Amino acid sequence: MSHPGGRPPVTGEEAVGQVVAACRIIARFGHEDLTLGHASVRGPDGRTVYIKRKGKALRDVTAGDVIGIALDDPDGYLTPGAHLETIMHLEAYRARPDVGAVIHTHPVYSIALGATAGGLELLSHDGLLFPDGVPVFDGTAGLVTTPRDGRAVARALGAGRAVLLRNHGILVAGEDISWAVLTALTLERAARIQFIARTLGDPVPIPREVARELSASKYTDEFAEEYWQDWCRMLDSAP
Repeated sequence: MSHPGGRPPVTGEEAVGQVVAACRIIARFGHEDLTLGHASVRGPDGRTVYIKRKGKALRDVTAGDVIGIALDDPDGYLTPGAHLETIMHLEAYRARPDVGAVIHTHPVYSIALGATAGGLELLSHDGLLFPDGVPVFDGTAGLVTTPRDGRAVARALGAGRAVLLRNHGILVAGEDISWAVLTALTLERAARIQFIARTLGDPVPIPREVARELSASKYTDEFAEEYWQDWCRMLDSAP
């Protein structure tokens, strides 16, 4: 099985391959929720989004389960076979020309974190990826299916890497697929560490000014690409 690198895709076929690999990777790390959850990649033309279709579990996604949607089409989110919440992806891409990949899933610890008032604390190196915290979208506890709510989620995401959807899940955005997957997995791990820390005692966060400095030195393009290649090798070695 071929897994294109985390860099921006140079062909539509490569974009499809990145979506397939991303779906299977995040499934292996606990982001599976029956047939829910979806990953997408901005195509090489900049105006086409390749996204997992509905009705297929993340772990089972193949190239035939990825559909293309034109960003210029205002009704693109209604494309036959598209997930009901495809609009979140489209509005994130429209608001952020720097975004090359988007993921929406329902990871358990991140959902729990988003259902609290405290927010993410910087308790580990995982938390360093989010030195300014993670915003929360609380416009609805239901599905995000309309352009209006999709734009509201994009506004909540702002210039950041992730947003917690209150009582629902997460949306993450990356400059390419490696960063999007890294962000989704790292946010869930940071939320889990926070849960564990609170059961053991009073957490001691990393000061934000220190976190910003450490984040810049730890989370580099080389780091994201190394992780992406390792995840792809994991898929290739799976029985």
